[in-house]
Amino acid sequence: MRSSASFYRLLFIFVISLCAINGTPTFSQIRCGTVEYMNQLRKEKKIFEADESFEKWIAKRIAARSQKQKLERTEETTYKIPVVVHIIHNGEPVGTGTNLSAAQINSQIAVLNKDFKRLNADAANTPPEFQTVAGSLDIEFVLAKRTSEGLPTDGIVRVKGTKTAWSDSDNTSLKALSYWPAEDYFNIWVCNMPKLLGYTQFPISSTLPGLETASANRLTDGVVIHYKAFGSKADGNFSLLPNYDLGRTATHEVGHFFGLRHIWGDAPSCGGTDYVNDTPTKMERLRAAHQPP
Repeated sequence: MRSSASFYRLLFIFVISLCAINGTPTFSQIRCGTVEYMNQLRKEKKIFEADESFEKWIAKRIAARSQKQKLERTEETTYKIPVVVHIIHNGEPVGTGTNLSAAQINSQIAVLNKDFKRLNADAANTPPEFQTVAGSLDIEFVLAKRTSEGLPTDGIVRVKGTKTAWSDSDNTSLKALSYWPAEDYFNIWVCNMPKLLGYTQFPISSTLPGLETASANRLTDGVVIHYKAFGSKADGNFSLLPNYDLGRTATHEVGHFFGLRHIWGDAPSCGGTDYVNDTPTKMERLRAAHQPP
């Protein structure tokens, strides 16, 4: 189990991204597809570890890093993550339809940085159960400035897709259209997905036994987001889904990318776990929500 001392900073971001997506879905099928996507990878034998094995692996990594920081006693510095946004469009002019403008893309990067540093304007809406553990993460998402060959770039790649609509079952063919080395860049694909808001590939724990062939998944490593849920209405008159217009879909999916699960582990009952110690149980959350003022 992850301790609050080592992991609470990420926990807040994931929870607030779930709570801050305002309203109800425009149509019932639109949602996060990460769970289904990871199950499909297991079915295709592209990953082999179970959820609990992955959690044990990541807990060891967190503990080791925490111990290393204590020994080195180094001053924390902001860790910059170079991002490449792959716009998979349908042939429209830039700034139209699926071919999003640079302003809209930059809007989304700004939302990620505010959310993960807890500088978002609605941070005051943090549920009481999480206020004591809410924190910030000293990272910064930056659109890539250099290609792997050392050439200048704005971190935005525009590619006309081979189809007009995509699903998680198209994962390999979608990402093959445009990909930068996952060891050096954080890949985000933006496209038209009628049935999903987005989905993510969890980190690959290649040091676990039986995962020797999992390295091929580096070619699909990253996050996929619906083009109408990418960016924030606060930064421009962008064409976004009414209930998903704050940029929080990407915050949610990036939380998955960093290894976070849905709170309570997607269990239908109140007994599920997300492997994070400081998450109140579902029953505690419900009790708190119904207490008199």
